[in-house]
Amino acid sequence: MDLLVSYPWNHYVHARREITHVLRRFGDENPVIERTGVHGVALVHTSLNPRDVTRRCKELFHAEQVFEFAIKWVPVDYWCDTNLDEIKKMIEENVKDQIKENETWGMKVEKRRWREYHTDEIVDYLAKSIERKVNLKNPDKIVRIDAVGAKTAVSLLKPGEIFSITAPE
Repeated sequence: MDLLVSYPWNHYVHARREITHVLRRFGDENPVIERTGVHGVALVHTSLNPRDVTRRCKELFHAEQVFEFAIKWVPVDYWCDTNLDEIKKMIEENVKDQIKENETWGMKVEKRRWREYHTDEIVDYLAKSIERKVNLKNPDKIVRIDAVGAKTAVSLLKPGEIFSITAPE
């Protein structure tokens, strides 16, 4: 199970130490933390449920304020190549059916090292795959696309499933 963790540029070593400390505290004795090739973003492989990790990070942040370098934690559900058709296929095969008919949804795109398309073009192309009511202000579910160089993380999140020290909720 994976997480994308953002950290200040040139602070990978500090962020790695902080991520390792937090995940060990939560019960993962051997988390694997990798550089992504994109400054400020690490890929974290954990034996723990990523959504439980972000929930517990919020609790820990409010209790002890231990986060200084690992500033944003995003659960990842699926990976594919950074290619519009591949991302669309991933959404069609794994994500769209998880949004029920009575639920609303929105899309968030974070693209790093992917200059081929403007964010609006990506959203327009991918949104056509999901025939559900859109709510951009208060959706029931969020389709999150994180292009990180040659690979893209695709997640279906509920509001509040991301931890950020700037918006810890």
